[in-house]
Amino acid sequence: MTNALLIRSLLTALARMGVSEVCVAAGARNAPVIAALIQCEGVKLWNFFEERSAAFFALGRILADRAPVAVLTTSGTAAAELLPAVIEAHYQGLPLVVITADRPRRFRGSGAPQSIEQKDLFGPYVSVCLDVEVGSSISWPTRTTGRPLHINLCLEEPLDSAQGGIDFLAHHGPGPAKKTTPPEFKLSLEPAAIIASGLSAQEAETVAPLLAKLGLPVVAEATSNLWGDWPGRPNLDSLLHPSSEVSFHSLEARQILRIGGVPSLRAWRDLENRPEIRVTNFSRLPFPGLARTENVQTLPWQALDMLSTQKLIPASRLPPTLDVQAIMSDHPLSEPAWMRELAMHIPGQSRVFLGNSLPIREFNLATRSIQRQVEFFANRGANGIDGLVSTWLGISAIVREAWLIVGDLSALYDLSAPWIMPQLPAGNRRIVVINNGGGKIFARVNSLRSLPIEARHIIENRHRVTFAPWAQMWGLDYLCITHPDQLEDIRPGPVLIEIVPDAAQTEAYYQAAEKKTSA
Repeated sequence: MTNALLIRSLLTALARMGVSEVCVAAGARNAPVIAALIQCEGVKLWNFFEERSAAFFALGRILADRAPVAVLTTSGTAAAELLPAVIEAHYQGLPLVVITADRPRRFRGSGAPQSIEQKDLFGPYVSVCLDVEVGSSISWPTRTTGRPLHINLCLEEPLDSAQGGIDFLAHHGPGPAKKTTPPEFKLSLEPAAIIASGLSAQEAETVAPLLAKLGLPVVAEATSNLWGDWPGRPNLDSLLHPSSEVSFHSLEARQILRIGGVPSLRAWRDLENRPEIRVTNFSRLPFPGLARTENVQTLPWQALDMLSTQKLIPASRLPPTLDVQAIMSDHPLSEPAWMRELAMHIPGQSRVFLGNSLPIREFNLATRSIQRQVEFFANRGANGIDGLVSTWLGISAIVREAWLIVGDLSALYDLSAPWIMPQLPAGNRRIVVINNGGGKIFARVNSLRSLPIEARHIIENRHRVTFAPWAQMWGLDYLCITHPDQLEDIRPGPVLIEIVPDAAQTEAYYQAAEKKTSA
């Protein structure tokens, strides 16, 4: 088998798996594959100069369309740049297909240029590593699983760029997976509440009628996509509670049903030390989200069909001790109040990506202000802050209105992400950077407050960076906002919006919330 036959075999396998988009970070070693892809019909190529952005952009495309997407790199450390995105795809259950070009196997361990040990580079975070080269026997998968797949393609020299392509549309993608019968399960008769997060809009549409029928209180994160007005869905207003520690602890629940992803709530982590509270997870992923095993069960997504047959008692709710909206009104320039303003200003039918650390937690306090049919996303697999801008750009690629809300350090992690923007169709893309001068989530961690101020400066990565030069670098409109009225001044097209919250008001907000919660 020659390189040409090996590459053609690869492309046919990708088409049969349902791949129709490939994110390419070019180099000499993968040039023959790129040359063949250019000759193909029915596949979209996205061009990147560096690999990490390419991989996270691919994750965004998967999140948007729920179809497998491939990322192609050259050999050496270029392949290693994919690891953060592969980890995130593993914990989100996303079918990311990773193709790393490589030198022939005989170069491994030799120290020859552009030759590292790429086989099994991603360890437990991929379903399998297919290490293929000319002359080897290949058994390609016919479908992707809910995990990343690594294809390590060893190519011999000369690296001939005169390659032929295929018609991806001529190779039908995989048919629907076989339905599996969920295991039988039994829930207790103890008062129950639901935590919902990490649901696609389609999943939320399926779940909403079930929640209405059950009548249990639902602590719903923004990423549950249950908030706001959605045509054809039952009204859940009387059941939904914003995802906050106060909402969770106000429910006298003895069992928790988690639907979707692992929540961002600190209260969820605290369940590690509450074995008397039963936890049942309904998820597409096998992860329980808790380390304890006592009174914890994890059921497949299909088990939701049987949930309505269970006899459940709604948890009662204690009188609220904290009026978050009132505290926001008292401190209108605090970070949580800014999230409420953004929720009110983001137009209906937008796609919104929430950054990790404080943005997602603070936006969860503003869910009652969400407009009609706003769809939310986040990278809550490994909860990292790298690649967030790139993932959002993948999500925004084919919609007219998309918003990203991230912290300053998350933006600094992904400065090269806007490279891809000239390849995207026109649209209103708003990058909102909450610039509070560092990682202020660590200022909210009780165990860190007693540290010396020098240590806190290091942990929080305090800085005085502003983001106008970033906007100028990529040709984006720039708007620095210090008052909510300025949100009315956003122009059409791609805009970088830097919000500088009032530090004193933010601290006053959290002190007031903590005081009333303690009372």
